[in-house]
Order: sequence, then C-alpha cells, then structure tokens
Amino acid sequence: MQSDSDIFNLSPSLSVNLTLAGDALPVLLIDNVYERPEAVREMALGLTFNPPPNLYPGKVASPPVSKSLRTVTEWALRMANDNYLNRIPPIAKDGQRITAFREVYTDFAVVDVHPSELSPTQRLPHVDPVPIFGLIYLNQEERGGTLFFDKIGQTSQQSSQSGYLTSSDAGYRLRGRIEAAFNRMVIYPGFVPHSGHIEGDWIEDERRFTSPRLTQRFVFFP
Repeated sequence: MQSDSDIFNLSPSLSVNLTLAGDALPVLLIDNVYERPEAVREMALGLTFNPPPNLYPGKVASPPVSKSLRTVTEWALRMANDNYLNRIPPIAKDGQRITAFREVYTDFAVVDVHPSELSPTQRLPHVDPVPIFGLIYLNQEERGGTLFFDKIGQTSQQSSQSGYLTSSDAGYRLRGRIEAAFNRMVIYPGFVPHSGHIEGDWIEDERRFTSPRLTQRFVFFP
C-alpha cells in the first residue's frame, strides 16, 4: 500500500508528445503523469490557499516537501531540457541564449474569481516571468485548458469583452489553444500572451469553490 509520501509517484504509462498549438507554437504534452492523480488533487485541495502576490485570478498553495515531490520536479526539469528546449527554436533571456534550465519551482493554483469581479488587467492575457512554463491539469470535470493570443491594435489595459477573454477582440487575436485533460502536463512558451480558457456556469456559481479549476504549476529557471 502506498503512503502519502508516495503521492507524486509518476505513472509507468505516461506518454510524451511534442505538438503545435495554433500550427505554430511548440507545446510538450505529457499524458497520464501521475500514478494516483485523484489522490494528488485531494491532497492539493486540502492545502492552505492564499491570494498570490500577482494578479492571478484565484489562490495558490505550496505542497510540503517530500521525496516523491523532489522526484517529480527533477523529472519535470529533465522533460523541459531534454524533450522541449532542445527541440524548439532558440530562446533567450536578457540577451543570452538559454541552453538549459537549472531550477524548477512548483505549486498549486485554483481559479475562483467571478467574471464580474475581475480587474481590467486580469481580463487580459499575460506573459509569465520565465520563458518556459508548465502546468498539470487536475480536473476530471471540464474546466478549460490554455489559450494563446497575439497582441494586435493599440496597446491597452482594457478588453472590449467582459469577464475572462476566451476569443479574439480588438486588442488580442486568438492564436491557438491547448485542450485540458485530467492528469495531463503541458510545457509551453510562457513569453507568448496566454490565459486560462475560463468559461461556463461553473465559474459563476459555487462550483468555482467546491470543484475549482486546479492546476499544478512548474516554473523553470535558467
């Protein structure tokens, strides 16, 4: 019988594929990541979530350190370096080409802000503080994947749409998408404007708290 210390054990049947979002953006898809994804979700939702220091439309929580957590972060780092970074066009940070990522940080995040309560900036696609970012979708119900956009038109801190941006508008053109799947990890270019695909009745009722959109985030540092 497995213990809680084994909760992040990887599945022996995981599969790795490099694909394109919008026929242009390279994305690494890794399906069947965890051996016990339901247990990972249950554990994560039992953590203490707090508002983040940035404009993320929800809350975040850090998991306790364990041997299996260290194993999965080391594995994620290898995936980013060996299966993604060396198979995409060169990327740079601060004018220097990135040849390897050396560190990775992971936490959990839930989206629970009602569309009518978003700030103008939260309605806009964003770019990550690191060039490459990773997510594991941990929702069996439909809670949306990730959308990529091109910035067009005038620079603005306003969106012509209310709520979460899920389609092209005057300032952003929808460029591509990643479909969510339970226990799927995606590694993608965080420097391309993107946002969660947040729509449906669940984000407007109590399900945004009782059955929230949960992801595990991986921040890769050069």
